[in-house]
Amino acid sequence: MNMIVGQLPDGDLALVSDETLPGDVKRIEYYRDQKLFMLIYDLPNHDGDLMHYELRDDVAEKVKKCSSMVIVEPDSVTGQAMGYYTSLIQIGT
Repeated sequence: MNMIVGQLPDGDLALVSDETLPGDVKRIEYYRDQKLFMLIYDLPNHDGDLMHYELRDDVAEKVKKCSSMVIVEPDSVTGQAMGYYTSLIQIGT
C-alpha cells in the first residue's frame, strides 16, 4: 500500500491511499517528534498501521496546524475514489 499526503484546494490536508484500507479510520495519530502517522481503525482487533516514512519539514509544519484530515481511498466495490474526514491527534512536542 502506498500513501501520500496532499493538500486540497480548500487548504485541508488529505492522506491518499492507492489501496482500500482494512477498515474505516477512526483517527490518525501524528507523532510530532518522529514525523510519523499511525492510522487507527474502527476494528476491535487491529492495532493500526504505522506509516514508515517521515514527513518533510514543510509538510510537518502544515500537519501541526490541523485537527482533522481527509482519508481518500478506492471504494472496495467500484474502485472509485472516496473520501471522509477523520480526527488528527497530535502527540509530542
